[in-house]
Amino acid sequence: MTMEQQAQPSRWKQRMLKLLYYLVGFFALVLIMDNLVMPWYTKHGKEYELPDITELPVEQAIDILKQNGFTPVIQDSVYDSDLPPGTVLRQNPLPFSTVKKGRRVYLVVSIGEKPVIMPNLVGLTPQDAKFRLTEEALQLNRTFYDFSEYYPKGVVIAQSVPPGDTLRKGQSVNITVSLGPPPEAQKVPSLKGKSLIAAKKELEVLGIPLGRIDYQYRPDLVPETVVAQSIPAGTPVVEADSINLVVSTDRLPEEETPQSNQEP
Repeated sequence: MTMEQQAQPSRWKQRMLKLLYYLVGFFALVLIMDNLVMPWYTKHGKEYELPDITELPVEQAIDILKQNGFTPVIQDSVYDSDLPPGTVLRQNPLPFSTVKKGRRVYLVVSIGEKPVIMPNLVGLTPQDAKFRLTEEALQLNRTFYDFSEYYPKGVVIAQSVPPGDTLRKGQSVNITVSLGPPPEAQKVPSLKGKSLIAAKKELEVLGIPLGRIDYQYRPDLVPETVVAQSIPAGTPVVEADSINLVVSTDRLPEEETPQSNQEP
């Protein structure tokens, strides 16, 4: 056997030993990385409970998170009718989750109740205007009346809050309703056939005091319909110190009330 043939097994053994050393070193490195380096890098075993900062003012919530070693991030701001503006609604991760120090905590913050946009009521009837306000969670407060040359009688001609303004839910709004065109040259209007309420409003707008109200039995008319007025229609308003009205009623005068037949 030549010397070259004798040296070949020796080289093979050396290579096997070297490969074995490499394998042992590799597994040793894996064990060191897994048990020492990675736990240190990821802070394994050092996890903390995340505090509950929901329903707190966002400034206070941020301070608490920072003091506990977390990183607060405001993710979104949304409308909410239950919590006031600037209050934390939600957090991610959830309260009491186990997380590592430095973990980002995403916050959703309330910007308060969604405002209501004031609708345009001009041109609507008072009933439709009230319904429209109710749809927007608003309330009709007072109804005023005034003459208008541009809008027919019985429709809204003005509103206390301009269209497009923002309001809170439940807020009250006043409206003004047209009484129709104003009397020509400020003359006393014809009140006959109108309701007592409408007559009072027309006189109030003209600045004419209402005098005495007499009632007349008129079963053919709706109760409290004006039957007559003391100053004729067309009289200049400046000549009317006050106006007396005769109004219908469906109740008989007491002295004319029929007596029931009774046995003597």
